[in-house]
Amino acid sequence: MTAQTVEKLTEDECWELLRTQPVGRLATAVAGEPDIFPVSFAAADGHVYFRTYPGSKLVEVAVNARVAFEADEWTPEVATSVVVKGTAEILEHDADVAAAEATGLVSYLDDGKNVWVRIVPEALTGRRLTR
Repeated sequence: MTAQTVEKLTEDECWELLRTQPVGRLATAVAGEPDIFPVSFAAADGHVYFRTYPGSKLVEVAVNARVAFEADEWTPEVATSVVVKGTAEILEHDADVAAAEATGLVSYLDDGKNVWVRIVPEALTGRRLTR
């Protein structure tokens, strides 16, 4: 049997993982109902950015801006996860949209998503599990 370890990530290690992963999961809760959405995202300047279009994600962050976001990576030997808890902001000002566009976010689908959302972190945690 091999030794298993759990290592807490530093803030820098958390941001490094977020900068290298293309897809994460946005967790919301409205009227006591939790929801999770996979999203293409980018991490830059201490924020997480994603694009969406009018629909349930946008409605949910408009109703309750408190969100959680998770991204992870894994191999057969190592699993690493980062969780961001914070506030989602629907970007409306040109300067904010320009900052979001500067992240170079590439979505998996070119499906007309034109509303930018920025997550402002209030808590950032990560851990690495090794078999």
